[in-house]
Amino acid sequence: MKIQKIPLPRGAISQGCLGYIFVIALLWGGVQGIYTALKNRAPLEISAADFIKTRPSAEWVTLKEAQLNLVEAAHTQRFGKPTQIFIPVRPIGESLDTQVQILMSTKDKEILAAMEGINKAGEQMEKAVIGELARHADKLRMKRDISGLIKFGIQSDSRTRDKLHKLDINLAADFIILAEGEEPDLTKSIVMLSFGLIGVFIILRLAARAEAPVAQPPAPPPLPPRE
Repeated sequence: MKIQKIPLPRGAISQGCLGYIFVIALLWGGVQGIYTALKNRAPLEISAADFIKTRPSAEWVTLKEAQLNLVEAAHTQRFGKPTQIFIPVRPIGESLDTQVQILMSTKDKEILAAMEGINKAGEQMEKAVIGELARHADKLRMKRDISGLIKFGIQSDSRTRDKLHKLDINLAADFIILAEGEEPDLTKSIVMLSFGLIGVFIILRLAARAEAPVAQPPAPPPLPPRE
């Protein structure tokens, strides 16, 4: 009996690695989502000031008495248009000189439109900038409650955090990102975990087939002796 390796085409190893990474992401995301949904049955309502002081362990929160400063905001863009905005959140009345502990990430259409208008005006005359700022004055320093999920684990993008740290926003070293409007989704997380487990099953089956011994055909009977 002979054991032989299955010949792999070029690129099969890299494709296999991508498959492993995808399955791990499904498992990790599913488990984290289920954990978040079971732990956070309802949003924790707390003032922005108390949240900064106590840093509770809840991931789903509603921050009250919060003030957003669009002037300090950063954004990602695609084809020249803002797609996501990161806005510093402070307790109402707090000085702008204090470090930013909370960034709210949002895809709100009105805020995106305001940021796009300010960016376009910034490329033109100073008078246009002043006019655009005046037109969106109600959004430059908004006072309102905000609700969403705090990004952590697989949802936390280290590259995005590093880029934000390099900007002139005066961020605290341990700042958090609050994704506005997001809520725990138990059903979606269970589906992700299920697909991840299916992926593990498929990988194990393929590995078992690759390691299975290959049966060799029986040897031909010996020739009769010559007389």
